[in-house]
Amino acid sequence: MFKRCLKTIIISTLLLFATSSVFAVEEYISRIYKELDQIFIIKSDEELNEVLSSNNKDKYYYLIENYTEKKIRRLIVNNDYDFAMAAIIIVIENNLENEHAVEMYSYISDAYEIQQQHEVELQEKKRLELARIEMEKEKQRGSAEKEYVSKSNASGGSVYVSGKEQKLASYNWKATLGIADVLFLHEPFGDINTFHYGISLDGRYEYTMPSKMVIGADAFAGFQFLGIAPEEKLVPVIGDVDVALKFAFAGLKDLFLRAGFGVIVTAKSDMAIDTIAVCDTFFTPVLGVKYERLKLGSAKLDFGVEWLAGHLFINGLNFAMGADANLEIPFAELEQVKLSLNIGLRDKVFMKETGLENRASIILAIGAENVIK
Repeated sequence: MFKRCLKTIIISTLLLFATSSVFAVEEYISRIYKELDQIFIIKSDEELNEVLSSNNKDKYYYLIENYTEKKIRRLIVNNDYDFAMAAIIIVIENNLENEHAVEMYSYISDAYEIQQQHEVELQEKKRLELARIEMEKEKQRGSAEKEYVSKSNASGGSVYVSGKEQKLASYNWKATLGIADVLFLHEPFGDINTFHYGISLDGRYEYTMPSKMVIGADAFAGFQFLGIAPEEKLVPVIGDVDVALKFAFAGLKDLFLRAGFGVIVTAKSDMAIDTIAVCDTFFTPVLGVKYERLKLGSAKLDFGVEWLAGHLFINGLNFAMGADANLEIPFAELEQVKLSLNIGLRDKVFMKETGLENRASIILAIGAENVIK
């Protein structure tokens, strides 16, 4: 009986120590597994080597090694060959007899080489595509530079406008056809107050220099060939022609100083005895000032005055001047040209020894002008 009890006690004691040992091993291995999990998350070569090298003499190292290889296989599945290659080398260095690790290294090496080659091919394709896109951009930029330029806006920034807009922005032209040019002639000495109908042409050209100064030219020609008056007071043809150069300073781009030459035509009839005091045809230098494109809503107003210096060379003519105004009312805009209705006033005043002669006309005209962006 005693022997049987002693045997039971000894067996129980051995089982207790064995169970304690198993639990101790499980806790020890579990702690290392957790370290390996963290190492494979942060992918640290140094920490992996430290864990394996510090335990490679342990009798349970094969468990640690197997778990490490399992983690490496997971990297392979995820195509993470960089750390997989580094990790398998560390495993081999810590156990040169691990044939399975050597086989795994061979597989990873081949897969890693294939992946690297594939990445090189992708990079080369990407480089070629970028080069093609850059060449296309350069090609487009070469043609675009002919059409697009950078211009400063009012706020000091930059905007891009097309070459067409830049070209149109650098010059301006306008031409009008006066389909009705009705002139009223007043001459007190002959008691003449007559109306005359005619047509007119008007044109201007302006160029804006890089310095923002504007230079240009104006031209006008108007002829009245149909008079409404008794024969003794009739002037059969009245004409007004002038050409002037003009310029405006950068800060006052719409205020022009003008200088040119003009001809005032007066064709008299021998039967019009009362027109003897009406000014004859004369040539005259023209000096004046003109303000253009004063905005009145969608309409624009031009107005100016000029000195007709030719009076200095004519006896009995003390002074001569002219004035004009034009209201432009746009009614249509095409891609490059806009059309407008123009209502103009022109006046020529002659201060003579015999009194004040006045030639005032109202003009109804259709105008065409280039589009300015």
